[in-house]
Amino acid sequence: MELSDFFFQMQNIYIFTPIMGIKFLLFPFQWLYLLVTGIRHLMFTTGVRKRASFPLPVICIGNISTGGTGKTPHTKYLAKLLTDNGFRVAIILRGYKRKTKGFIHCNNNHTVSDIGDEAWEYVHRLGSDVNVFVDAKRKKGIKTIIQQFPDTDVVLMDDGYQHFAVKAGFYILLSDYLNPFYNDYVLPIGNLREPRRAKKRADVIVMSKTPKVFSPLIERDLMSQIKPGPGQKVVFSYFDYEKAIPVYSENQNSIELPKNLYSAFLLTGIANPYPLEEHLKRNCIELYTHAFADHHEFTVKEIENITKDFSGYLMKNKAIFTTEKDIARLLNADIKEKLVDLPLFCIPVSIGLHPNKEIDFDNLILDYVKQYSRNS
Repeated sequence: MELSDFFFQMQNIYIFTPIMGIKFLLFPFQWLYLLVTGIRHLMFTTGVRKRASFPLPVICIGNISTGGTGKTPHTKYLAKLLTDNGFRVAIILRGYKRKTKGFIHCNNNHTVSDIGDEAWEYVHRLGSDVNVFVDAKRKKGIKTIIQQFPDTDVVLMDDGYQHFAVKAGFYILLSDYLNPFYNDYVLPIGNLREPRRAKKRADVIVMSKTPKVFSPLIERDLMSQIKPGPGQKVVFSYFDYEKAIPVYSENQNSIELPKNLYSAFLLTGIANPYPLEEHLKRNCIELYTHAFADHHEFTVKEIENITKDFSGYLMKNKAIFTTEKDIARLLNADIKEKLVDLPLFCIPVSIGLHPNKEIDFDNLILDYVKQYSRNS
């Protein structure tokens, strides 16, 4: 378990008391966390511990919060952008909550226990055009990619902003529009893995999950709060939800989404389901959310509870929805048995970018990769 994961779990202690002042008691732990992470960072910046650069473009997509900023859909966006422009792309991530260890080249035969739910999603959404790898030691993992897959043009490092052993060539920092880093505090008082000043390492700051209708007034207000440094670019993105599709392949032609949806049941274990909840509310009359912690491993009992609620609701125009990230954790045979005959749908999500006269994000990424390739 990484240090930030431990303190994130500790943070939840205050939930179990009505006395909000309990957060005050966590201040000593915040200083301890800052001390440990600060020493670790200092060891890399002073050269006591070596950082590795690589002879190919490495783009880091990360955040300074504990999750829920949209790293996975933004990484998919970059992978598609680069493959569409002829580059051979590799994605590396640690494979959070997998039961295996070491370096794995992920494929369709791997389960969520083998590679984690995020890697599973990359494999099944991006297909064979992108090589996906998991390795907790990203430095070692990238070296192995270069050795075993020498035709790789660019590596996308998912969630590597605090992985100082790797010196990426380009850093993208994501921040949730509804939970921006500039209003947050370091663990365990808040949800930040690092102090706000860590934003300085980013080449581009992406404010994610902004409204699809985005006024210049909102943009100006956000820019005044973000306060980008010299040379830093700021991009505003939004979630674009696609057509719902059946979760189980055997239901592709037998189960249809009700045309006039009345009741929607959301089953999910992601860090921040709010954007999806808002999307569903716009397309139904009533929404019932069964939300669990990020990367939650569903139990049969939990699934039985939602199926009981669903079956006990008398309206006919109803359906259950989940996310691409959750699908891998719903394939367990015992869980699938409870859900396979129900109208269970996944809602894929893609990324849209608000127009910006000062920055063309796509070309910025492509120019970096092309320039690096010319100089190598």
